Amino acid sequence: MSYEVELTGRLAREALSAGEGEVCALFRRSFYLRCPGGRYACIGDASLGRGPLNALTREFCAPAIGEQIVVSLDNAEAWSPPSVAVQDVADLQGLKSAAAGRAPREGLGCLVAGERNAFSTHARPALEALERWLLGSALASEAAQLVGLGPGLTPSGDDYLGGMLIALRTCGRGAQADALWRWLEPRLELGTSALSGAHLAAAAAGEAHEVLHECLRALAGRRANWPELLARVDGVGHCSAWDGLAGIAAVMKCCPGGLIRLATAS
Repeated sequence: MSYEVELTGRLAREALSAGEGEVCALFRRSFYLRCPGGRYACIGDASLGRGPLNALTREFCAPAIGEQIVVSLDNAEAWSPPSVAVQDVADLQGLKSAAAGRAPREGLGCLVAGERNAFSTHARPALEALERWLLGSALASEAAQLVGLGPGLTPSGDDYLGGMLIALRTCGRGAQADALWRWLEPRLELGTSALSGAHLAAAAAGEAHEVLHECLRALAGRRANWPELLARVDGVGHCSAWDGLAGIAAVMKCCPGGLIRLATAS
């Protein structure tokens, strides 16, 4: 089976440069290819949204697990996250108010609304260790509990860490993002799936699904249409974008003065 890609993220393009791969995960509107070199690309229709590992096609037809796939990038447009331009103050209260009553019951997205569930209570030692680290303390061993924590291809704990990584990059705290990645990367092989590790590597470089970058922009813009934006967050993974947004909010909370650099439109 062959596919012609119309738009692709940077890491998807790199993965697909070999021209083929093996289907390793299948969903209603997308599938993941495991490509040579241990790289991954997610092939899907436009509703999947733009992201570093996503390669979007005009027509989508689901293949079979294990099927060999040929992919053409001849006419593919490149996507990259917005670039940094100006500064403002993070509107965490606006986000919290909009998230109340609509954050998923599963995962860590409830933290966006200032709420708790059994899962977040279980993860609390790790979350508190990360918060102390954001405020200047050494990173305690409890933080490692979050790696691979939760079900799915990209567990909630990983998505939360990914949100932290892209927020640190956007806030201009690149040295802290580098430090978090140096701590995290050696723990991925034994702690989580290779596919989730690929998403975390993208986040370490400051790249994630477009909706998380839009949330970062909205936090700085202070005139966000949060109900509309959170409806888009609902559509990314089972609760992946909510988990990532919780990680973003944790960084915004701990940034001095809530400072965030607002990105220009891409």
